[in-house]
Amino acid sequence: MFLKADSAVAVYRLWEGSWAPDALSPNPEADTYIDPEKVRQINHKGKYFSLSTRHIVDPSPQRTPFLFQAGTSPAGSEFASAHAEAIFVSSHSPEVLKPKIANIRKLAAEKGRDPQSIKFFGTFTPIVGNTDEEAWEKYEELKKYASVIGGLVLFSGWTGIDISKIPLDQEITASDSLEANKVTSLLDSLTTTSKEIPHWTPRVVAERAAIGGLGPVAIGSPATVADEMERWIQEADLDGFNLAYVTTPGTFEEVVDLLIPELRRRGLYPEPPDSSEAPLTAREKVFGKGQKELRADHIGSKYKYDVYQEEEPYVEGTEED
Repeated sequence: MFLKADSAVAVYRLWEGSWAPDALSPNPEADTYIDPEKVRQINHKGKYFSLSTRHIVDPSPQRTPFLFQAGTSPAGSEFASAHAEAIFVSSHSPEVLKPKIANIRKLAAEKGRDPQSIKFFGTFTPIVGNTDEEAWEKYEELKKYASVIGGLVLFSGWTGIDISKIPLDQEITASDSLEANKVTSLLDSLTTTSKEIPHWTPRVVAERAAIGGLGPVAIGSPATVADEMERWIQEADLDGFNLAYVTTPGTFEEVVDLLIPELRRRGLYPEPPDSSEAPLTAREKVFGKGQKELRADHIGSKYKYDVYQEEEPYVEGTEED
């Protein structure tokens, strides 16, 4: 779901504050389902979004859905530090990614949140074989089918940069884009170099985008790939990974059959849930069993039914902008 801060406050009020925890009282004999006195109207007037309504369905077990965000631009980082519970991030180097993660954690702490409660999931493409040699053979075979032109077209769509106008071996700079403000975090990643990639050129982009997008590609045995994942966790301060695939179902089969057992052996991946227990919500899978709803230090918690009573007027320049 895409939210501006103003609309986020509105939906928090609906999800968290419209229905009392005990509003549901199913009684088939009396042909009733809810206590209407415990479902209240939410009146919100914001700069971009206004509403006057009750939430039209009863709350889910989580009330507010688990909130993911993508990107680390300055505006995105500020928004994430207040609202996001998890963030998709991507970089070619852990040393480039680490300060961006640290900045969002710092901003979150300034807002009274536990900075470690925001979970960061990095793009990661595994190519796994039973041995390192087998994995590299797979990689060489995959390169035969990679579309360099297709990758560059996709890149141009992402960034607003017409990469066909840049010589293949000329370095890409921010001045090459007329739409940099729309893709700030991605463009920044392509003008930030590291020991892994000292220069970004169309040719380098083509090679990187052809397999695995612009994030890291790990090639090797389960142990080799798991080592690389642990390196990113330690050096970039990641909490998990957003796995990209090269083939389907091939990549997923490699992950399930080869990689997950190795990660479980290292204590980095949970054991299968007990089938006799109730399924966990998305939030519980990240924060632990019992944490179905927003954490108490999340901004949305102040709109819970038992806490939030008055409709604050909208004032331009406040957190609801």
